[in-house]
Amino acid sequence: MLQDSHSLYSTEPGKEPMKELSSSTLSVKELIRRGNIRMEKCELKEAGQFFEDALEKGKSSRDYRGMSDSLAQLLRYSSEICDEIGTQKWISELEIFLAHHEGKLTPHVWYCKGIVSFRRSQYKKAQVLFHRFWREIENEETAEKTAMSVSVETHREHMRAKAQALLALSLVAHAQGKMKRAQYLGEVILKYAERERPRGILTSTYLMLCRIAERTGDTVQAKKWLQKAFAESVSEHNWYHYLFVLYGFARVSRIEQDFIQARFYLDLLEKAVVGDEFKHFKNEIAEERVKLNLNRVDLEIDLNRSVVRTREGEINLRRQHLLIEILHQLTIAHDHGLSKGDLIEKVWGEPYQPEAHDGKLYYNINRIRKLIEPDQKKPLYLLNWRQGYRLAPELKIRMVQGEAT
Repeated sequence: MLQDSHSLYSTEPGKEPMKELSSSTLSVKELIRRGNIRMEKCELKEAGQFFEDALEKGKSSRDYRGMSDSLAQLLRYSSEICDEIGTQKWISELEIFLAHHEGKLTPHVWYCKGIVSFRRSQYKKAQVLFHRFWREIENEETAEKTAMSVSVETHREHMRAKAQALLALSLVAHAQGKMKRAQYLGEVILKYAERERPRGILTSTYLMLCRIAERTGDTVQAKKWLQKAFAESVSEHNWYHYLFVLYGFARVSRIEQDFIQARFYLDLLEKAVVGDEFKHFKNEIAEERVKLNLNRVDLEIDLNRSVVRTREGEINLRRQHLLIEILHQLTIAHDHGLSKGDLIEKVWGEPYQPEAHDGKLYYNINRIRKLIEPDQKKPLYLLNWRQGYRLAPELKIRMVQGEAT
C-alpha cells in the first residue's frame, strides 16, 4: 500500500529532456527523476535500470548523496516488485555504504527501509524507521536554516517528505488496527496535500483514507475517496497509482457484495499487470479472488434495480415485474418453498383457481428459467417442489431492497 512513486529529492516530473541524451550525460538527480517517471508509467523494468544507472553515476562521481538516494530508490523498487533477492542485495549495499561513509545517508533511505519492513509485516520496526525518517528531515531543516540556505524548492521538498512520513505512519497505524490514529494522521496530511498538491502524495492519501473507511464498514465514503484518487491519478498521468485505484474499487465492490462489478475490476487490473515485475499486484489479485469466492452469493435479487445476478451473469428484469416478484416471494420463502396457491395469492393477489391460474404460472416460471438457468432441463436455481416451487436450498441468496444509494 506504500505506493508513492515520486522521489522526495527529485524535481517535479514534467516533460522529459531530449530522448537522444544518453544516461552517461545525465546527473544522478535526473536519472532518479526519470526512473520515477517510468514508475508512474508502469514501465517498471526501465525504472529499475534508471535507478541502477544513477547508482553507478553516483559511484563514479563520488556523489555520496546521489549514491544514498539511488540505493534508497533501488531498495524501494525491489521491494515494490517483490524481488526478495534484489531487496537483500540493496540492503547489503546500504550497510557497506554506511560503514564507509558514516553520516552520509540521506533521510529517504530510512523511508525505503521502512517500506521493506512494512511489506514484511514488521510493523513496529517500520514505525521506528518512519519516525527516523521524520527526525532526519527535521535535522536537515535545522542545518539548512542555520546555514541560511533554505530555498523555496528545498522547503517544498521537506514539506512533501514530512507528508510522506505521516502517510507511512498512518498506514502502519491502520495495519495495527489503530483506526483513530490512522484517521487523524490522514486528515492532517489532507489539509496540507489538498492545498499544496504535492505530486504523488494526494492520491496515496485518498487511497489510505479509503482503506480506513473500508475497515469501519463505510463503503459509501470509501467510494468517495476512490473517486478522488481516480481523478488525481488521471490528472497526474500516474498510471501506477491508477492500478491501486482499480484494486480499491474491486475490494469495495466485494464488500458491498456486488460480485460482478468486483470481478470486472479484477479482470481489468489483471490485463494491465502482465509482466513479472507486477508480482505484487498479481499476488493481491489472487488473494482478492479467494475472498471474492468465499463471500460471493449464488443468486442476488436486486429489487432496487429489478436486476437478477446469478453465477453466470446479470439479467435485467426492469419491464418484467411479475418475474422479479415471483423471485422475490421465493427468496422470502427460501427455507420452505411456496405452493402454486401461495404464489398466486402473493404475486397476483387473487384466490387460487387451478383452471384459471396454472397456465399463467407455468408460463412465467418457464420464462424465469429461460433467463437464469444454464440448462432448463436440469435447473440449478428454480426447482419444482411438492405442489409448487422453491429456490434450491443450497443456494447462497442475497436480496437487495430499500432505498437505492
